[in-house]
Amino acid sequence: MIKYKGIIHNVLNDAPFIGALIIAPTCSKGCKNCINEHLKTNSILYKDTKEIIKKVKSNGLNRGIILSGLEWSESLESMIKLTKEALKNNLEVIIYTHLKEENFMKKAPDLKGLPIYVKFGEYNQNLKTEDNIHFGVKLATSNQYIRFLKISSQTLSYQSTLRLSGKLCVRPAKILNENFTRASFHSK
Repeated sequence: MIKYKGIIHNVLNDAPFIGALIIAPTCSKGCKNCINEHLKTNSILYKDTKEIIKKVKSNGLNRGIILSGLEWSESLESMIKLTKEALKNNLEVIIYTHLKEENFMKKAPDLKGLPIYVKFGEYNQNLKTEDNIHFGVKLATSNQYIRFLKISSQTLSYQSTLRLSGKLCVRPAKILNENFTRASFHSK
């Protein structure tokens, strides 16, 4: 059984896809002025992994899952189960973590090489910014970034062209370069 605090469907701004935000059951970090602090008092819900993914897929607009709200790395087994079940069901995945990349990958080596996005870095109100945009997602502070852990010849379901910071950023429908990095997205 997966412990979680809720699901919010049709989330547009927290991922490079429209997705269902699945709220983690805990976060021990306590970042000052965290926008999700209120979620800590929400009730814990319990569902089977397959039931959660079925619920996500039942909403026709959801193209993936957003593991966020609180800290999924504190519920490691559940995070990995949800990620793998989502991928098995052709859903995209993004995980938000306050951890640094090397710490997250040490903690969750099972995710290495999977075709998922991970947002790394804690919220630090002293580093707030309006122009930290990765994969079309505006991040709150300059120390945060998103990495796609593996690019393969699989089709990535990007369907839009975004206007970001006055620059045109085109998201490719298919990426074939195994050595893809964030810098590979070109702006005009």
